[in-house]
Amino acid sequence: MIEQDKRGRERRVAAEIDAWWRENQAQGRTSVLLGYSLGKSQEILASMRGAGLPVLMAGAAVKMTRIYESLGWSFPEYGRLDGAETSAAGHVVIAPPGAQLDQVRRSVSGSRVAVVTGWALDTSCRFRYGADTAFPLSDHADFPELVDFVRQVQPKRVFTLHGFAADFANTLRHMGFDARALSEPDQLTFPI
Repeated sequence: MIEQDKRGRERRVAAEIDAWWRENQAQGRTSVLLGYSLGKSQEILASMRGAGLPVLMAGAAVKMTRIYESLGWSFPEYGRLDGAETSAAGHVVIAPPGAQLDQVRRSVSGSRVAVVTGWALDTSCRFRYGADTAFPLSDHADFPELVDFVRQVQPKRVFTLHGFAADFANTLRHMGFDARALSEPDQLTFPI
């Protein structure tokens, strides 16, 4: 059930992104979607399959996408954003957030920018990224997925890091795994 809910949310967000860039296209604007070069850019690109609109990607995202392709993944056709202002007209541009945004905005006139991240659940997200809008889509595993992964792998020892590392390690210990948090103090418990 959790997996179905997650897939449903992903489909809804993909539909919202699709409607957003179609609206931009109808207004003669270029859509720029910000997503990290590894993972998020490929997820955005894959969601464009069948859209019928040419896609350009920033250099770092192209490099990562080519690695995915060398491992057997397939994506819709895309080109490399080369910085020429006219080259992006009529395209959807996928670029990483951060320092390159000003460069992308300069090379893509008449653009609208959206950031695609799990952080979009925070209403201030679009301002932090300098975007016009934000779409909540995370490529991180959630708690049930992490627990399921540990169950499938059956590791001898688990080291947790980031977020609620100590809580997660404690949960795994209660499940019978030797787990320790690396990023915060870890309160060991004894079975009674």
